[in-house]
Amino acid sequence: MIIVRWIVGFFKTIVNLWGWYEWFYYTKTGFDPKAAAHQRWECFVKAADKVPETEAERLLPTKNHWLILRDKFMQTPDEVVFYSTDRERLEVLKEEYEREMRTRTAGDFYYKMIKSRNLDFIHGYKLLSEEPLVEGLEIDAEQEREKFLR
Repeated sequence: MIIVRWIVGFFKTIVNLWGWYEWFYYTKTGFDPKAAAHQRWECFVKAADKVPETEAERLLPTKNHWLILRDKFMQTPDEVVFYSTDRERLEVLKEEYEREMRTRTAGDFYYKMIKSRNLDFIHGYKLLSEEPLVEGLEIDAEQEREKFLR
């Protein structure tokens, strides 16, 4: 059966119906690579109490949060994508994964977000409360005049 999937997928790739990612995905799983990714996967957040290590954590306990990717067809085990004690950072990542699931095909999502995952953008993430608010600039009469003359 794998040989038949390989030949069919290779033919569709040669005539440009599928990309190489879709062909590899179809050969490995046997599922249609052009189906929407949200039909195959779902992500959810799991929370559990963190074991206190310091006196401050005993007074104000924290929680561990995991972002887990679940296969709806139960062909693969649940996969932990990211874990942290920062709930907001995890919510940003969850929104990103949900957006990618809505906009990508299953084959493309598998190779871009599961197999060759890159979470570098989450390390540069800043909380909204850390960024200073930017107000509109006040323009004096001379700058307004120059803007009008342009």
